[in-house]
Amino acid sequence: MLKQREGQILVGTILVLVGIVVFFKSTQVYSWGFYRLGGVSTGGILIALTLLDVVLLAATRHKAAKLLLPVLIAMLVLSVILGTRLSFTGSVLDLFLMLVPAAAGAGLLLRAFMKKKEDGK
Repeated sequence: MLKQREGQILVGTILVLVGIVVFFKSTQVYSWGFYRLGGVSTGGILIALTLLDVVLLAATRHKAAKLLLPVLIAMLVLSVILGTRLSFTGSVLDLFLMLVPAAAGAGLLLRAFMKKKEDGK
């Protein structure tokens, strides 16, 4: 038989997963590639700078090249994220029916994990 804490964890996890799955089924993702700034795609510029930095790093092992590489990779990832468009296809009632189970499940999980373990039980 499940203890109360384990039951809350199980039910909370199921509710969160159901809410997230239903939310993702009602969301459409459109990717426009890299982020465009003033009509110019930032992807080509960032890829060229990243390749140049990798060549500089391989040739000289300069400290600036080591520091710049993670920044350029993060900028590439951010450019792809900013170039992605999300569209929700449901109504407000659908959104409510998706977020309520997810929030209730998150609440149950928080209560189960924040609760102090009882001594001897």
